[in-house]
Amino acid sequence: MARKVFVTNRPWQEALEEFLGSLRSNGYLAGLPAEEVDVTRALGRVTAAPVYAAISSPHYPAAAMDGIAVRAEKTFGASEGEPLELAPDREAVLVDTGDPLPEGFDAVIMIEEVVFKDKATAVIRRPAVPGQNVRPVGEDIMAGELLVSAGHALTPYDLGGLLSAGVTRVAVRPRPRVAILPTGTEVVPPNPNPAPGQILESNGTMLAGLVVQWGGEPRVYPITPDDYQLLKERLVQAVAESDLVLINAGSSAGREDYTARLVAELGQVLTHGVATRPGKPVILGIVDGKPVIGVPGYPVSAALCAELFARPVIYYRQGLEPPRRERVQAVLARKIYSPLGREEFVRVRLEREGGRLVAIPTSRGAGTIMALARADGIVVVPRLAEGFAAGQEVTVYLLRPRETLLEETPHRSQDHQG
Repeated sequence: MARKVFVTNRPWQEALEEFLGSLRSNGYLAGLPAEEVDVTRALGRVTAAPVYAAISSPHYPAAAMDGIAVRAEKTFGASEGEPLELAPDREAVLVDTGDPLPEGFDAVIMIEEVVFKDKATAVIRRPAVPGQNVRPVGEDIMAGELLVSAGHALTPYDLGGLLSAGVTRVAVRPRPRVAILPTGTEVVPPNPNPAPGQILESNGTMLAGLVVQWGGEPRVYPITPDDYQLLKERLVQAVAESDLVLINAGSSAGREDYTARLVAELGQVLTHGVATRPGKPVILGIVDGKPVIGVPGYPVSAALCAELFARPVIYYRQGLEPPRRERVQAVLARKIYSPLGREEFVRVRLEREGGRLVAIPTSRGAGTIMALARADGIVVVPRLAEGFAAGQEVTVYLLRPRETLLEETPHRSQDHQG
């Protein structure tokens, strides 16, 4: 039987635009009905509607310092030369930070500025002014104030603000449910003693971690062998139970690479093959109105295809724009050779030399997951270029937070040239 070849070798940007366009047209990217959750469990969730303060914060005039509450006008005239005595309770009331001010009192004098006579009468040597060391009602938040707008990913600081304003429940968009289907007769659960020819399943966990980072809710299904009917049953199940399906492996043109055929039978294949390296044999399809993405089995290819195609779908499903990756400029330590016709994503690590960042290419094999784990960023070689020269300044798309770039880590001494 002849093997099926890739039906396209198109730019990945063009394939993505068609994919997203189809999902917009069928209403998929319009999102799901909102759900209410406790604010304490809403970290990272995306608000489905504007959220307003239920109460002011503080909701009463509060002491901002430990000290004595006073009526400011009763302290006028106090000085070093003429200290003023204030009667306990009637003219001076002990308060701690956060205590409500007694009725009619409008200032607080710090405890360090007070001397007590007979352990009760307060003696002060400078006057207070109205509002001194007092937090007025609504100093931080006013009742009815807009706290967060719709479509906002809630941060830890947002949660603190919501709770301070008396908001305990919030309407959020559901997390996209992402099914991850590891496939392959040769693929087995991780163990320390695999037989020759067996491949330990690790991509599922890696892809699940990426999905969580992007705001999705992953579910890794059991490994499915290369059996067409079993794969079909598993895909039908996954589509019914999730919002997005990632099929790992089976996307190429081998004898047992069934993904494209399955997606075509159950729905529509929009793209099979893009002009990238790694990640060429990606499959973009739609089944029952939901996106199905076939990512290659090699881990670097799987990660890259998930980044290029699953990431934007997950963000848009939540009503968010996919955030742009941080980038820096660096000088190449050595030449990068790249074949014409495919956009290549080259892993690099970064070092600082003489006040400038230097990008050092690492292993370029699609199966070298540790090269990706040790990389600081990616250099993209355009598909109509043959690479970059040593010493050329390039843009590096960061894989790690900028602030951790130059930390001393074990991989700094390792330079795997591919």
